[in-house]
Amino acid sequence: MGVSLLAYVVTFFLFLINYVMTICALVFPKWLTFVTPVPFYMETNYGLFKLCRSMTRECRPFPSSEHGDCQEDGFCELWRAAAAGMVLAVIIGGLTLFGLLATMCSERRKRSKAWAPLSFLFYISALPQAFSMGAIAYLFNTSSTFYMGTRYNFSFILCTICWCTSVILSIVLSLIAIISPPEYYQQLH
Repeated sequence: MGVSLLAYVVTFFLFLINYVMTICALVFPKWLTFVTPVPFYMETNYGLFKLCRSMTRECRPFPSSEHGDCQEDGFCELWRAAAAGMVLAVIIGGLTLFGLLATMCSERRKRSKAWAPLSFLFYISALPQAFSMGAIAYLFNTSSTFYMGTRYNFSFILCTICWCTSVILSIVLSLIAIISPPEYYQQLH
């Protein structure tokens, strides 16, 4: 049972792309969007940390008790928990990238056993992202803060893609390690 260096390199680049998308989902204020109908076009974008309106071209902190965003019970707490979940996912993702780099630079014997902790890190990095996605989806469906016509935007979709990709990478790396023959067997042929 061994995972080849090539498998770790491919996994590294796939996870690097996944990590960049996670950072984009965290930074861009495009989790939810409300667009007013024609003739007065105005777009309101809800991010994890700020709300931006196209009419004024300004952003403000969101959710904010000063602007009346926290009048609904538990809204601000759950929104901030979703933001904290994404920050945690970025931190764990950075540790995972570091672990992948260390694995690729290590000797073959250590590399053959590194699949288990790396698969675990992929899975652990997906959990806070899945929580954040679920929390925002719950608030989207239950909160009166969002008007009829509000929709998910690309940051929400990126988050969904990222945590699903992390889980798939975890499963695939585990399967490669379990199913593949030992490296010494590959060297004999």
